[in-house]
Amino acid sequence: MKILGIDPGTATTGYCLIDYKDGEKPVILEASTFDTSPDFSIADRLLYLHKLIDEKIAETKPECLVIEKLFFNTNIKTAIAVGQARGVLLMAAAKHKLDIFEYTALQAKLVVTGYGRSSKKEVQEAVKNYFNLEKIIKPDDASDAVAISLCHIHKELIK
Repeated sequence: MKILGIDPGTATTGYCLIDYKDGEKPVILEASTFDTSPDFSIADRLLYLHKLIDEKIAETKPECLVIEKLFFNTNIKTAIAVGQARGVLLMAAAKHKLDIFEYTALQAKLVVTGYGRSSKKEVQEAVKNYFNLEKIIKPDDASDAVAISLCHIHKELIK
């Protein structure tokens, strides 16, 4: 099963593609980011993000999309921008008829580190250790996408 994991944002969206076969350890096929130009208007950033995710789904043909669930924080401007990016990403997943799963950052951190309030660095280290990687996945948006995917695997697929 190919899982497309997403850490949404308008400037930077982390993504990963993970292959999971029942009873085996997951394999990272790809982990990177979609980046939009700060020179773009918000509408153009969202349109470009939609184009990038649409192409990635068409190219890689995942069975599902796992995305970080939005929670309200103290920065309302950031929350609104992330919400707009999530909308575009969810629309592309729906267009391709992908199953969609949502988890909070707290749930993902709890699965990968054992502590829901872990730092970004701790999440990166936990992901590196889980997959026996030589280096941490950078930027942290890509590592967060892997963490949200691992959350899904451990909550829904490993029995």
